[in-house]
Amino acid sequence: MAPLPWRRFQHEVVPSTNDLAFAAHEAGEARHGDTFVAAAQSAGRGTRGRTWESGVGGLYLSVVLRSDAMPPPGAWTCAGALAVHDVVTSAGAEAVIKWPNDVITLEGAKIAGVLAESRGLRADGPATFVLGIGLNVTGAGPSRTLRAERAVASLGDLAPDLDLASIEARLIAALQQRSQEIEEDAGGLYSDFFDRCALAGARVEVDGAEQQVVGTWTGLDPFLGLRVEDSGRARHLPVAHVRGVRPAP
Repeated sequence: MAPLPWRRFQHEVVPSTNDLAFAAHEAGEARHGDTFVAAAQSAGRGTRGRTWESGVGGLYLSVVLRSDAMPPPGAWTCAGALAVHDVVTSAGAEAVIKWPNDVITLEGAKIAGVLAESRGLRADGPATFVLGIGLNVTGAGPSRTLRAERAVASLGDLAPDLDLASIEARLIAALQQRSQEIEEDAGGLYSDFFDRCALAGARVEVDGAEQQVVGTWTGLDPFLGLRVEDSGRARHLPVAHVRGVRPAP
């Protein structure tokens, strides 16, 4: 996979940085690695189509990512969440990944969210994705709507003396490294993601496309998906079919 160049587009307040990236892609103007950054978002997107405002003080960016072949299911979500986790922990904060795309404190407060989107993909490639990342750094950050839904935390509170520019540079560097792993060591990437998940090794309840599975979550494979074991029996659930993973009652 080609290295991520540093073609950076700065904006003030926008509806969504992912929308900016897709608009550039659809206009034929986007290149691999183009990064769209905003000071704030009025309609940021999350999983299942949820939207919220993201105030000044956070890092909001979207990166255009292209590869010659289709990556394994969920690869960019894994790479993005791991890159954020790399940055957060290197800053001295303790955090884990909440399946599939949040980075949270050990107490469960959300620090960052990741959203990988694609449009018009073909199984034979090439593939184009947009990876959006929202990281709470300083200031007001998440909207009251998001704060009402869940506990949130700012990286600046957990690891003081940080600034947006340095965190952004660290994040792009970490994403570059993780993107290389998609082609060079996808198994290692998914294993690393699993090891950093909050529920790795725990008894979980997994919502699949057509069924609910309960058991111990023991692994994650790029192509087989989540490995769940129960009563000596191991089952695999494809990543694309998993709607949620939560502690088993």
